[in-house]
Amino acid sequence: MVNIYFNPLAGAGNAAKLLKRVQEFLMHEHMRYALTPPDFADFPPETPVLVIGGDGTFNSLLNQLPQPEKYRFVLLAGGTSNSLYSQLSPKEEPIAKLRRFLSNPEFRQIDLAEISVDGTLYRYVNEASAGFAAAIARDIEKRHTKRFFNRLHLNELAYIATAFRCWAKDEPYMLSLCNNRRISGDLIPCVDADLSDGLIDCYELSCPRVKLPFELMRLVKARQDKQSVFVTRQQTSHAAWHFDKPLPVEIDGNPLPPAQDVTISLYPKKIQVF
Repeated sequence: MVNIYFNPLAGAGNAAKLLKRVQEFLMHEHMRYALTPPDFADFPPETPVLVIGGDGTFNSLLNQLPQPEKYRFVLLAGGTSNSLYSQLSPKEEPIAKLRRFLSNPEFRQIDLAEISVDGTLYRYVNEASAGFAAAIARDIEKRHTKRFFNRLHLNELAYIATAFRCWAKDEPYMLSLCNNRRISGDLIPCVDADLSDGLIDCYELSCPRVKLPFELMRLVKARQDKQSVFVTRQQTSHAAWHFDKPLPVEIDGNPLPPAQDVTISLYPKKIQVF
């Protein structure tokens, strides 16, 4: 028996297509399942939860569950970027991963981060950001940019188009708090970030507006840290920042209210994923 947590909006239809394939596969394997809508997360802890969607779908679930550490999650990529999935199961097709889960369900324990945004607490696994990257997460759903490019299977262009708009109007400042190497749009601010090392990798960029595109280009598919006078990095389990004015904030692609005070804490190997 498994539970399925499904986001019908993820990936502009990709998750819905994957759900159908998952259901067909489970029926073929004579595996019973229960389908749970995204606004209801009430699972028996002893039953694995198949999460069909992207980073934002899993993040929404983590922030609904009172004690996510009691559950075991099987992540199946049905979103736009699927940054977390690409680190946990690089290049593995979702049904192949599900087949592997049924034959050898060995779960990995990964770190869970908690971020305080002007005093309100949220959980995340992959990445949180304030400033420019969060502005992209805030704007990408507007004008249906992401949905349009998803239908064309040109996911990365959605981020590029939105980044161009944000570059013209938002602050040339970015704070990325990474528990994972890759964030949306194939940006890799922290090449040493790891889901199970007990540390958050913090990347802080502040530069003139004209320099911002060149600084971001350093992060595209980066394999090593590239030096810049505009960048500071640190690895930590606890840290805090105060901004002169409210900045956009996001966690795993989900926009949060703008904030001036941000604090993070990391809890090592807190949740189980496959």
